[in-house]
Amino acid sequence: MKIGLYLDPISMQILKSGIFVSCEPKDRIEKISPGLTDERVAEVGHTYLVCNMQKEELGKAKLVEAFTTTFGEPNPRLLQLIGFGDNVEKFHNEYSAFYKQQFPDEDLIEETELFVTVYTPVKDS
Repeated sequence: MKIGLYLDPISMQILKSGIFVSCEPKDRIEKISPGLTDERVAEVGHTYLVCNMQKEELGKAKLVEAFTTTFGEPNPRLLQLIGFGDNVEKFHNEYSAFYKQQFPDEDLIEETELFVTVYTPVKDS
């Protein structure tokens, strides 16, 4: 089984609570790992290992959704998944602030494509 997620302790707690949503600019993902977004779309339904940043196994997660949307007009499903309801303005403000903090040299624009992946925890039987 391949590693699908590297999570910090806070993100692991979020996954354990029932769902983990990743939302990143598609171009950024493709620069780091060309073809990964298409691969993830094709692998919806697959189960992955989850590791910490030291590559120690923490558990497993199932990829349940993968889709592309834009920063300017985010898919309503994304807004629901991350707790913004239908409040696009709140999403714009909070996501752009988060992104600027993480990547100060990069900008988000209305047309920026965001790649969204949704994982649920897998309990070993």
